[in-house]
Amino acid sequence: MYVSPAVRTIRDDPIEGEPVSLLLEVADEVPVDDVATAVEELGGTVEAELEFRTLRVTVDQERVGAVCETDGIDVVETANTLGIDIDGAGEDVRFED
Repeated sequence: MYVSPAVRTIRDDPIEGEPVSLLLEVADEVPVDDVATAVEELGGTVEAELEFRTLRVTVDQERVGAVCETDGIDVVETANTLGIDIDGAGEDVRFED
């Protein structure tokens, strides 16, 4: 399983009670609904099913480690990977107004 550097940081040093949105790419041989159910059992919320067998979920940061241990997930990234920044910094870039 690939866990992005940003997710590893959150997993290793979570902020209690702070939610995080994650993208979970489900393994080909696993039903997407099985992973969705597992996330909900961990107290998370499935926000959307995206293309390429990917779920966008929200969980408290202290549950990220448990999500990463869930069977059937190939990739865990933050939902900010969907954004593109002009400097190419990658995921977790926040723009200030």
